[in-house]
Amino acid sequence: MPDISLIMNFHAEGVQAHWSLLGFQRMRDHALRCNLNVQLIAVLDRSDADTRRMVSGHPVLCAGDKVLEVEHGDLGLSRNAGVASADALHVGFLDGDDYCSANWLVEALRAATAAGHRIVVHPEYTLSHGTCQLIGRSVDQLVEDYPLDSCFKHHPWVSVVFAAKSVFLEIPYRETRVLETGYGYEDWDWNLQVVASGRKHTLAAQTCLFYRRKDQSMLVAMNARKALVRPGPFFDGRPFD
Repeated sequence: MPDISLIMNFHAEGVQAHWSLLGFQRMRDHALRCNLNVQLIAVLDRSDADTRRMVSGHPVLCAGDKVLEVEHGDLGLSRNAGVASADALHVGFLDGDDYCSANWLVEALRAATAAGHRIVVHPEYTLSHGTCQLIGRSVDQLVEDYPLDSCFKHHPWVSVVFAAKSVFLEIPYRETRVLETGYGYEDWDWNLQVVASGRKHTLAAQTCLFYRRKDQSMLVAMNARKALVRPGPFFDGRPFD
């Protein structure tokens, strides 16, 4: 059984998938040096032919890795499919055109093991590149007093997250289908569900997400449509643990 399953979601990344998979291999090599085995779960959701060919035949794939082809057309549901196929007790997510620092998985497992199943872990820093260039630090609820009221208008965490598999089974991602419903931001929604469950968001020290910002993306499309976060337990007025 692997120590960690990393789920990478792909759609139409094309050659960018190649570079992201090489970035994954850097994380896996670093984990191996720390005596940790990492399984890759590549989820292809309605992927174009170039992306499918790039991922399915990539040389980083090895025994125990899995390539799933699904027809959800919804990132949240594709994330759930990856969780269902993961063999490890700890699971992380990374989008198919992003990168993380080589130490991300090792430090994320260290943080998750130290704090138990009542937390989820994010990279400490996010370096955005492409059409938007900036660097920021996420909020660590274990040591920082971040006002939860701000979560109604702002998303203080990123989509890259790591936790015990049981957390993702208890709190699955909810479908959005922004074109049909007007709801979006599946990661914002999931992160709020985590807070409403009584869990905390924490950070893996000295780790970084390298986040690609594009002119055309799901985030840009949701912003243009003025999408809303789905109603849920965070907004229902119940006190938090």
